[in-house]
Amino acid sequence: MGEMLQDGGNPWRGMVFGMTSRLPWAGDPRPLWKVWDEFGITASEMIGWWVDGNPIRTGNAEVLATAYVKRGEAAGNSVLVALASWAQEPVDIRLAIDWKKLGLDPKKAMLSAPVIEKFQEAAEFKPGDTIRVETGKGWLLILR
Repeated sequence: MGEMLQDGGNPWRGMVFGMTSRLPWAGDPRPLWKVWDEFGITASEMIGWWVDGNPIRTGNAEVLATAYVKRGEAAGNSVLVALASWAQEPVDIRLAIDWKKLGLDPKKAMLSAPVIEKFQEAAEFKPGDTIRVETGKGWLLILR
C-alpha cells in the first residue's frame, strides 16, 4: 500500500492488487471508485493474478490480470478485469478466459472499458481480440 502513497502510485498496477491512491493524500481516485460502485465490487470475489485458478490470463508474464468476479446476478455473472503492464514497451495481448469457471457464454459475452477520467478512454473488445497495453499502464474491463 505504501507505493500508492507516492504521487498517487500507479493506478493500473494498484488495481491488480486491489489498491488505489488515498484521497486526499495523492491523486483523486473518485472516478475509479465510481466504476467500482457501478460494477458492485464489494459483492465480488477478487481472484488475483498470482492465484493458480485465476480464470483470466494474458499470456504475457509482464502483463498481469486480476479478476473481480460477481456471480448470480439477475442478468448473469460479470467480471471486472484489471490489467497492468510491467513491459518495457507497449504490448498486444489476448485474454485467455476460462468461460466455464466464470459461468459465461463466449458467444454472448461483451468486453468493455468504461471511460475513467485520467485512467482510460472507453473501448469495446470482443473475446479473442488483441488488446494493446501501453508501457506502465493497463485497462479496467467489464466482461458480461
